[in-house]
Amino acid sequence: MDLRETTVTMLPKPAIRLFSGPYVAGDSMQAAIDKTGELAGQRIAATIDVLGEDAASLEDISQYVRIYESLIDRLSTDAGFAGLPDRLRPSVSLKPSSFMIAPKDGSGLVLEPGKMDWKNCGATIDRIAQLAASRKVRLMVDMENHQWTDGTLALYAELFRKYGAWIGTVLQSRLFRTPDDIEKLPDGCRVRLCIGIYDEPEKFAMRSYPEMKSAMIPMARRLLEKNIYLEFATHDIPLINRFLSEIVVQGHIDAERFETQTLLGVPRQRLIEQLVSGTYFTNVPGGNGTTASLRRGIIHRMYVPFAEDWDKAIAYCRRRLKHSPNLFWTGFVNAPRVLYHSLFHK
Repeated sequence: MDLRETTVTMLPKPAIRLFSGPYVAGDSMQAAIDKTGELAGQRIAATIDVLGEDAASLEDISQYVRIYESLIDRLSTDAGFAGLPDRLRPSVSLKPSSFMIAPKDGSGLVLEPGKMDWKNCGATIDRIAQLAASRKVRLMVDMENHQWTDGTLALYAELFRKYGAWIGTVLQSRLFRTPDDIEKLPDGCRVRLCIGIYDEPEKFAMRSYPEMKSAMIPMARRLLEKNIYLEFATHDIPLINRFLSEIVVQGHIDAERFETQTLLGVPRQRLIEQLVSGTYFTNVPGGNGTTASLRRGIIHRMYVPFAEDWDKAIAYCRRRLKHSPNLFWTGFVNAPRVLYHSLFHK
């Protein structure tokens, strides 16, 4: 581990919470909804996630179900979102580990993967997916480490069969298996492609970040070839530029077929403004009308997490800080401001 990773590992929970302040919407669902409305006013979409994973009891699972059902209800009935263009409306993200009791060791690996209860987990997520589809709220089934990939993709295939493109899932470029997983996806589905933040064994994943980033380009191209709606999720500006230049512009990909994504709190505002306004593409050569659609602006979506229970959110926040240098330094710089706000503006 480098100095940053060692520092994050040693930080106590209150410090992790403090450092995570810039990219967590707040301590309540209302805070996340307020932030989502603020972003919508800037023509930026959002996907809302309840921070917390690794359910330890049936009560935990019931609590997550309650929160997600309430969140979907709020998003589907909020008048401020109803008037938004379809693709600008907020979506919801969830992790299967919030709906399954699967104890892990200190490194984050499930202790008994053969006993993971995918049947009941799938039934619970299906209940949420059915509500989301009926309320026309898009739901993303997020991806976790390699132990969860088979089960998550099998679950997603069934959800897509029942609810179509209202349900999406996530693939990680670092895993060696991902190109094969892409070929098994149903055409016309919805996928968020990212590098992934889980510290995977070298048996299963690339260890070089430049290699993981470069792998996103051919993967993104293949997903679009399969008529899959692509959510290209990264903070790496050169990688975003490569995606837009080599795949979108050169491949004449219409703006309706993809979006870009970043995390709340990562300083990419100037780029985001250029993307959603279309000015990013002002000097891009035309091609069969595609560039004209790009110049009207593309969808950019921010990942907007909130924490109702910080004890359950700490593992996610620690992992983000450990494996995302930009987040760590953003949190470090903003920690005094976040501390001041928490002390004097409650």
